[in-house]
Formats: sequence, structure tokens, C-alpha cells
Amino acid sequence: MRRGHDNYYFASFEEDRHRGEERRHAHDRALRETRADRPTVRARLRAAIVNLAPSARHSLTDYPCRLQDGSIGRVAVVLSGGEWTMVCRVA
Repeated sequence: MRRGHDNYYFASFEEDRHRGEERRHAHDRALRETRADRPTVRARLRAAIVNLAPSARHSLTDYPCRLQDGSIGRVAVVLSGGEWTMVCRVA
């Protein structure tokens, strides 16, 4: 009698262990597929230099925006091609 009880316990344990496994795997796959690509080192260096320039610093506004890597930046107003445009910059 004890042996049948152990098999029931083991089967219950295995069911609990695998419960939601497909959902967890799907969630992990989705996280890996949607991971944002980082800009190249050259692009990040250029952005850092541009942000250090006095003209870039004074053009930052108080409005937050989302950068490509998912972090929060600030909206900057810059002169591009003879027109004023709003871009998201590292704050």
C-alpha cells in the first residue's frame, strides 16, 4: 500500500514541476527575440561627443523620451538640414 502512495506522490510532483512549462519557454523565447540591438561603439562615441558639445546641451528639453536601447533620454531640439527637429538624446 505504501508503494502505490509513493507513485501517486511522484506523479503529482512531476505534474507540478512541468505545469506552465510551455508558457515559460514561450516567454523566454519572446524575450530573446525582442532584445534591442545596441548601437555600435562608433555610434555611441559619436553620440557622447555630440551630447558634450555646448550647443547640444542647451537644446535639451524637460520632456523624457525612450532611446533605442530602452533607457530614458531627453528630447533635444537641433538644427538639421536647415530645419529644427526634435530628437531623443542621452540626458
